[in-house]
Amino acid sequence: MVMTHRSWLYGCALLLGCWCTAGNAQPLRSGGTLWPPFSYEDAHGNARGIAVDIASQVAMQNDLQLQFLFYPTRRLNLLLDNGSLDLNYADSPLWNGPQADQRFVYSQPYLTVREYLYFRTDHPARLQPLEQLNGLRIGTVRGYSYPLLDQAMASGRLKEVETSDDAVLLDLLLRERVDAIAMVDDVFVNLLAARQIAPTGFTRSAQLSEAPLVIKLQLRHAERLPAVNATLRRMMESGEVQRIRRAYLGNAADVADGR
Repeated sequence: MVMTHRSWLYGCALLLGCWCTAGNAQPLRSGGTLWPPFSYEDAHGNARGIAVDIASQVAMQNDLQLQFLFYPTRRLNLLLDNGSLDLNYADSPLWNGPQADQRFVYSQPYLTVREYLYFRTDHPARLQPLEQLNGLRIGTVRGYSYPLLDQAMASGRLKEVETSDDAVLLDLLLRERVDAIAMVDDVFVNLLAARQIAPTGFTRSAQLSEAPLVIKLQLRHAERLPAVNATLRRMMESGEVQRIRRAYLGNAADVADGR
């Protein structure tokens, strides 16, 4: 999945504690989108999510302050490109153009996100290979790009139905307004769990993408990268990253992992 990410018309700022030993140090402006379970705002106005918690641990272990800011996709990318934000804590090199290497540095991956087509289990095309799908309505989130679907969409073999976010996308599938939807596995199972919908009612079909999730920093912060990477490695080796993921997904993590 080549993301320009989400397009919610929403923005808020949250300051996660003052961990920096230099009392007057400015917090790093950390941009992201509303993308549960990876990043979102809870009912009390706190930044939450798998990626948020991982970034918070990295900050705490390196005596940094992070200010979490949520933006619509295009606004987020603009602020990163013009240098107004210091980092994006849930990005991927695959979601950036080739010239991004001139402006940003990437941490080592801390998770892998995979995107699939999801059908209802009673749909006759649910087991067909991607190249054989024809005349179907595919639900997508506006602002995303799907290279494996581009040719089929352009030729009219598949019809794209765009919507505002993943929750609305699931509603379209439940109401049979689309034949299938494109969604990241952890996002899909998290939505089902939140609504107490059994995953047995759906079939995971063709895989559309696989992307490493990283922390993307402005080039001016490149000197921080070795420490960030060292912390991420420790968290992965100790199982902390997966513990955080499972704290949000619970048993749904097994469903996403195909267990």
